[in-house]
Amino acid sequence: MNLTRLILALLITLTILPLCSETFNLVSNINFDYNEVNDELALVDLRRIMLLAYDLDVRYDEINFIYQDKDYSLAMNNNNLVLSPGYQLFIADVDELYFEIRNNCVYVIYQRKNKNYEKVISSAAGFYLDEFFDCHDDSDDDIDVQV
Repeated sequence: MNLTRLILALLITLTILPLCSETFNLVSNINFDYNEVNDELALVDLRRIMLLAYDLDVRYDEINFIYQDKDYSLAMNNNNLVLSPGYQLFIADVDELYFEIRNNCVYVIYQRKNKNYEKVISSAAGFYLDEFFDCHDDSDDDIDVQV
């Protein structure tokens, strides 16, 4: 009984082996572009920043905004999409890059190796500080707390 199971397992393994070998051969020939994955991961971070940004000024070649009470600029520098001041890289090795507003959304449109990409990075409306008002009530400051 054990010998029969062993022979049956060996036959099954020998019939599956050429199929596995051919599968590994085909999968090894797939070209995978890691830049696209890196772009998507970086754009998630950029969208988080843009969500908290306000006073957006979108131009063809750059976006200026305020984030955490500091002025920032998002533009192409040395074929990379970079947030400055500082040097936070979001999209690397692009041939051409520009910004566009469509349907109340800010798009970054770029080209790499003759392939075009178009990604939404923010809402065009954004926040404007002059739309907010001071809701702090000074009368609460005069209350004495007794323990």
